[in-house]
Amino acid sequence: MTVIPIWLITVIFGLFFASKSTEVLFDASGSLYRASIQPEFDSKFSLLISGALDKPLAKSVVHIISEDDCLCQLTASRHIHEVKDKVSRFGKTNIAVNVEDIPGLKDILSSTPAIAVFDLEGSLAYLGPYSTGIGCLSGNGTVEPYLDRTATLGAIIPLEATGCYCSKV
Repeated sequence: MTVIPIWLITVIFGLFFASKSTEVLFDASGSLYRASIQPEFDSKFSLLISGALDKPLAKSVVHIISEDDCLCQLTASRHIHEVKDKVSRFGKTNIAVNVEDIPGLKDILSSTPAIAVFDLEGSLAYLGPYSTGIGCLSGNGTVEPYLDRTATLGAIIPLEATGCYCSKV
């Protein structure tokens, strides 16, 4: 009878450490930090994305994923879908891109999935992960408060976010 509790404790212990191993810093390379402290980062980032897409970004949300099959991207797919539904309800446009398809974007974002939210004027309101924590599930969402912003004083960039991210570091 003591074998079952020992086995259960071992399994729980193993799952805990396995899940913790997928929890990494969103900006582990520091590339987003270095880019974001540059003057006019918000507008330069907006120009990078709008230029690559050849369209204005007012009232848009850009969903940034990677071509790589990554467990964290798969785990976050339900939350990403929920966010896309909310974006549509707020009357904003969803745009999906691969980080590899926009020249220079991989130099700024070393982790995916990521999201960029733009306000009514096309200014960057939020750039970072969808959520934090193990599995990056919707219950740990960080982007939701910024989805319906109409104007911002500058972008929110959660540089110290940790969670399950597909990292290029």
